[in-house]
Amino acid sequence: MMIDYNVSDHWPADTPGWLKSLVSSLDRRHGESTVLPLTVIVDEVLEWLELASGVDAWKNSVNRASLRSDLEESVRALGPALRAHIATSLADFRAAFARLIDSPGAVLKQPPGSRPDAVWTNVATAGENLLAALETDEGARVSWDDLVATARDRALAGREYRPIADLLFDQLRRRGLNAEGDLPGASLRDGVR
Repeated sequence: MMIDYNVSDHWPADTPGWLKSLVSSLDRRHGESTVLPLTVIVDEVLEWLELASGVDAWKNSVNRASLRSDLEESVRALGPALRAHIATSLADFRAAFARLIDSPGAVLKQPPGSRPDAVWTNVATAGENLLAALETDEGARVSWDDLVATARDRALAGREYRPIADLLFDQLRRRGLNAEGDLPGASLRDGVR
């Protein structure tokens, strides 16, 4: 089981291991994942749509491949409950993004502010819809469910919970919460019972 016991060393003997694992996942003092949360990747794509030049940014195949790789890595890190919750909006975003990055060079070199092709606005709309789905009460709840399920998974040996926890923290931050102190389980994170 994936437990970082640095969170607290005064657990009662009968405390289940999965609870210690869950508390470990909420303690951000022990590092973050190398996988960027899906919210961060979608934000990055939306910023690129708005600000990045066509010739220097979008037409460069290395940039497109990097964005695609980051997106796919973030999607692979999603828990099953969240993946099901955002299935439609995620599929729409991935399809719109794929159409954009596979567009001909004439489309990709269009500069911001003068992009007449619908492929640009389709990605923006799909990205905004995906972020809206991630920021709902239900989106945060199912991320929490995924985090708890991951903490309970005895087959996992590493820090597989970290990408799920990082996404949950970002979802909560976007909702105006300080996930480090406003969460009901904050006392659990600190090892206080």
